[in-house]
This record gives sequence, structure tokens and C-alpha cells, in this order.
Amino acid sequence: MEQKMMDYLFDLQGYLVLENTISVEDLSEMNQWIDDHWEYVEQPWLPESDNRLRDRFRWIGNIQTHTYNIENGVNFQNIIEGGAVFERLIDHSSWIELMRRYINSEVNGLSIHENFLNVRGQGGYIHIHCGGHVPLSYLTFRQENTGEWMVGQINLLLALEDIGPGDGPPVLVPGSHNCTEIHPRLEANGKGLVYDGVTGLPAGTALATKEIYLKAGDAVMFTDAITHGSAKRVNLGYRRAVVYRYSPRFVRERFNLPHSDQLLSRLTAAQLDIIQPMKPQRPPQSV
Repeated sequence: MEQKMMDYLFDLQGYLVLENTISVEDLSEMNQWIDDHWEYVEQPWLPESDNRLRDRFRWIGNIQTHTYNIENGVNFQNIIEGGAVFERLIDHSSWIELMRRYINSEVNGLSIHENFLNVRGQGGYIHIHCGGHVPLSYLTFRQENTGEWMVGQINLLLALEDIGPGDGPPVLVPGSHNCTEIHPRLEANGKGLVYDGVTGLPAGTALATKEIYLKAGDAVMFTDAITHGSAKRVNLGYRRAVVYRYSPRFVRERFNLPHSDQLLSRLTAAQLDIIQPMKPQRPPQSV
């Protein structure tokens, strides 16, 4: 698809579907990583105690098992620490130039706000959240006074297996990133919400949502400003997906998870600029 057409559709819809983004070999390697760490899918948290859930997350090196809500499944946060195949996704040729274009990296730089691998079983889903009504800096879309692109955050969801009807597909409300009216599911007492924490219902049951179906290796990229979530998985098995969230360099890494010296030493200069867009400054060592 030519760039002008992609620009129009991204502006209009708030999302683009990218087909066959990664190699069969990389796809197989990422699925093998999940299989090799399946014990964390079955038991992602330390035994229950009086502690909050976030105090019970397990670790695989610098990768943290995590969830926002139990029904979301397990997120392997900081998955770039999982090996070279995940490192390659940082600036993958299938999408990195689109990220640079729409975030306008020449002006704003580029960083990854969050990176994780998600495995979600039968019954799992995400509530509906976000939308053009939310006054958050990272939900900015376009800078109208100049006409240049300035998107505050773009999510890249990569399917590791086919995601079709009943598989808990991502759902979007096309065009809602430009809508100032509040989605009915995101309104309480006359005020707009960022996240539907009231109904507890899957995003796929909400008004005007569209299910996005993907083949293994396809990806959907969408502005975080669009109203989105995931439908409930009713089929047997698990949904497998990787999510990288790109932002201007001024948006800090979401959970401030550590990056190992080994990882940083392996990254290319271009990748390091994304992972550490604002490098720490230190005083000179005293002699």
C-alpha cells in the first residue's frame, strides 16, 4: 500500500493492519520461548498471601510476570530481555519507519513505553479503555496547528498464532481517537473514564467495536488514543501476542523495569537510542 493511502487510513481509522511482518523462523522461535516457559503461564504468581497481586509477580531474569486484572492473562513484561528474537522487534523493518513517521521522531525522538508478551486463556479478555475524550498527553493524535504528525503513543500487537472469531481478538472503535464524545461504557456520573472498571464486561460487548482478525505473523498498529480492548476468548487454547508500545522519548518507560548490561551491550546504536532515548548523566569520576 502506498504511503499516502496508509496515512489517510491511519488518520481516518486510527489503526493499520500489517500482514506477514516477521519471518516464519522468528515466529517459531517466539512460540518456542513460550513453550519453554509454560510453567509461568500456568503459575505466573507467587503463592497467595496478604500481599497485593503486584507483590506476587515472578521473575525470569529481568522479565516480570504481570497482569492488570486476572482475566487479562499473563504478561511477560520487558520481553526484550527474552533473547535476540525479541530484540529484533525493537526496530523491525516491517513497522519502525511508520512509528518514526507518525510519532515524528525527528522532532520528538522515539522510545518504547512498554514491551510485553501476552498469553491469555479461555475466558480471558480486556475491558474497553481510552478514546479521544481522554486528556492524557500520550493519547495525542496529530498536531493540528502545523499539519505534521504527532501521535503520542502507538501500540503494535503482533499475533504469534492465528487470532480469529472466538480467539479473543483485539477490538477497536474505528475513528474514536478523534471523537470528543464519551463512549457510553466509559462514562460515569457525567465524567469520562480512561478505563471501564465499572461494568467488568469484555471490550467486545461494547457499542461500535470492531474485532480485528490476524494471521500468525500479522500485526495491528493503532494509536493508544483509539477506544480499544479485547473480546472474550471462548475457544479452547490460548491467545499468544507480543505488544510493543512506541512513544516520543519524553514518555518514560511504564514500569521502569531493569535492562541488563548484557542486553544493552548487544543492542545496535539505533536500538539503544530507542531503549535509552535519554541516557543517564553522571559526574566525572574523581581521580
